[in-house]
Amino acid sequence: MTLLLAALLAAKVLVPPPATLNIVHHHLKRGAPVAYQSVEASIVNAYERAKIPLYWLTFQSAKDPRDLVYLNVFGAPDDLKRASDTYKSLAPAHPELARLSARLASLVDSQDSVLTTRRDEVSYLPSDGDFATMRALFLATFRVTAGHEGQFMETVRAAAGSGAPWMIYESTADPTFVLLWPLRSRADGRSAAIPRLLRRLRHGYIRTNSGLYTLSSTMSRVPAAFVARSKSAAPKPKAH
Repeated sequence: MTLLLAALLAAKVLVPPPATLNIVHHHLKRGAPVAYQSVEASIVNAYERAKIPLYWLTFQSAKDPRDLVYLNVFGAPDDLKRASDTYKSLAPAHPELARLSARLASLVDSQDSVLTTRRDEVSYLPSDGDFATMRALFLATFRVTAGHEGQFMETVRAAAGSGAPWMIYESTADPTFVLLWPLRSRADGRSAAIPRLLRRLRHGYIRTNSGLYTLSSTMSRVPAAFVARSKSAAPKPKAH
């Protein structure tokens, strides 16, 4: 987490959309979700004990418990390598991490990872939520045919108008785009959907996945500043 983000959190203002996201999908083996949740919770606790400065947000599909999404928030694409180097330098002193990670990997049927940067042509207009306070997430991934990126982004901009409650991220490796909608609760997911103009765009892309995910607090390692921001933004009880 960057110093700027920490300062914004301390000031109790809305956290701006991260410049870089590493989005990781795990599809678990049949019958694996319960064991996976237990192992991931043990990994979270092991990181806490080791005081390793790495954090992540884990979301589980509202429809399929075998479908998981991890969000790793960074200030720049190079931060992913720095995070990897941090793990490599500290993990040897904590052998339980390798053991737990191997156990976790044995429960995964398939996975994919995409490093993305935010396209700032779309103005993000949150109602009252941000990355520190969201408890659910609507996410859709689009594989765009090479040469159709401009048409795709023009449609995204037209759908957003002067602003939108969702944001758009682009892969650093290929023409893959991710639409991401932070939500304060799973119930808010009723209002989250792929914009109509994008649904009408029949050619130039394949939508590989879309859906509503809820935050798993036991499988996430949330920075202390995120926790503080979340508490400060919680609704105050009404006086009687």
